[in-house]
Amino acid sequence: MRACQISRQKAKYLRALSQAVLNKELDFDSLSRLNPTEVRTKLTSIKGIGNWTTDIYLMFCLQEKDIFPLGDIALITTIKELTNVKTKVGIIRFTNKLKLLRSLAAYFLWYYYLKKRNRI
Repeated sequence: MRACQISRQKAKYLRALSQAVLNKELDFDSLSRLNPTEVRTKLTSIKGIGNWTTDIYLMFCLQEKDIFPLGDIALITTIKELTNVKTKVGIIRFTNKLKLLRSLAAYFLWYYYLKKRNRI
């Protein structure tokens, strides 16, 4: 893992995830049958998997339509650039207005973030 530039801490987390799969504590196929709250509980019980990782998994792997990764710095930066919202409470209120389509909003905000910085 070192040769792949994976830090010692991230390697521990990858091992914890691998062990959970090998021990059948985590079955990725079964996650699609759970609601997002249950998926979050299951994934965050594994050391090294937090809310941001779970949000990304829900959005990209399970294609949940109403997820907004509040821990994503690019999304928070973009909201602050495009609106007068500057506080965490304000950002939560802003994203609540997007309810039912928060994942789509996140995709558009990521696109804006990357495009503005010439990364697309």
